[in-house]
Amino acid sequence: MSVNGKPYEARGLQDTVVLPGHGEVVIRIAFDDFAGKFVYHCHIMFHGDGGMMGVVGLMK
Repeated sequence: MSVNGKPYEARGLQDTVVLPGHGEVVIRIAFDDFAGKFVYHCHIMFHGDGGMMGVVGLMK
């Protein structure tokens, strides 16, 4: 939806977003046929230890 408060125009469906240092990203995900848990994470591995990894649980 946005990067650092500015609208982000995605080129189709994306599963990766470039996040500027000390930035903020707002995303929207439609789960039409999925109920359960999924992981979000940063691809810089040690960032996961610092909180840039977590589990989102969905229920229908």
